[in-house]
Amino acid sequence: MTPSECGRRGRRRFLAASAAAALLLVRPRPGSSASAAAPAARFIDSLGQKVIAILRDERLDRQARLDRLTRIFDEATDLSLVARLVLGRYWREASEPQRKEYVALFRALVLKTMAERLDSYGGETYEIVGTQAVDDRDTIVSTRIARPGGTPIAVDWRIREQSGRLVLIDIVAEGVSMVVTQRSEVTEIAGRAGLDGLLEEMRRRLGRSA
Repeated sequence: MTPSECGRRGRRRFLAASAAAALLLVRPRPGSSASAAAPAARFIDSLGQKVIAILRDERLDRQARLDRLTRIFDEATDLSLVARLVLGRYWREASEPQRKEYVALFRALVLKTMAERLDSYGGETYEIVGTQAVDDRDTIVSTRIARPGGTPIAVDWRIREQSGRLVLIDIVAEGVSMVVTQRSEVTEIAGRAGLDGLLEEMRRRLGRSA
């Protein structure tokens, strides 16, 4: 495989994994509900309800919807932790300025994907189908995303109890983890071009200069 082919493959993996975060842009399937005994399931269900209210509010233009969805996503997700998990071992090697810029660029890329997905929302619905405790902190909430005219997608949400509140730290769509997929690409780019090269690639994807 040529370097250009590796780059294209890496970009496809990055975009596919980032798009999983935008599955928040769905509404609950009629009749679905979270178990009263499952705080993590209620967390995901509540998140979906908030998103619905925004998507259905005809008073909001596209930018206003995106701004409100961004606030919800920021509240529900520990993006700084997700960014560190994705960077993996390179986090220890990064300087403080590199860490700061990396987290900011990571957040911007996730939100850019959300903005792109907002225009392609097609009435998908979700159903919570189960929960499973991973350890004392983490719980997996399993959902099924129904797409009009398409095959349902299995999506798992990894929820962590942190400082007395629940936060989303990973999304696994059809067995593909957003964190693991992005870490694979980050490792590929950083291993080839270093941390500065990784930051430059992230800036390029956002249309920014150093």
